[in-house]
Amino acid sequence: MTIRMILTTLSLLLTTIAMSQTYDRQYTVDFINGFTSEECEVFFEKKNLRIEYYAHGEAVRIDYIFPETIDYEEGVYYSTEENALVYSCYKKAGKQIEREIIKHGSKLLYDRSNIKVNCEGGDCDALVTASKHLIQLYLDKDFERTTPFEEN
Repeated sequence: MTIRMILTTLSLLLTTIAMSQTYDRQYTVDFINGFTSEECEVFFEKKNLRIEYYAHGEAVRIDYIFPETIDYEEGVYYSTEENALVYSCYKKAGKQIEREIIKHGSKLLYDRSNIKVNCEGGDCDALVTASKHLIQLYLDKDFERTTPFEEN
C-alpha cells in the first residue's frame, strides 16, 4: 500500500468519524485518487473531469471526460485485464473524450478512457461506486450520498 493511499484512507476515516459525511465532488475525487498510481491524477472541473497522466513528474497526457456523454450504467467499470477503472461513452455519443498528448500538441477524440488503479476485490467495487457517484454529481445537482462507497 503506498503512502499516498494510506494518507488518503486515514483522512477519509477521520472525516467520517468527525461528522456525518456527505460525499461531495472533492471527497469523491480524493477517494478515487487514493487508488491511482503516482502517474495519474483525477481532477474535477466545472463541466468535466480531467485526468492527467505523468511521466518523470511531468504531465504527458490529459483526458477530458464530459459526464453527460458517459454511459453511467454500463460504461463505468473496473477492468481486471487492464487493472484500470474505465469510463466509456454512450454508443450513440460516439467519441467524446478529448485526449491531449502534450508532447505532440495533438488532441484526439476517443470513446473511452482508463485509469490505472491499485485495488482488490471490494475496494474495486467501491471505486466503481465512487466513480459512478462522481458522474451523478455532475448530472444531478441535487444528488446526495450519505453512505460510504464500500456500502455499494
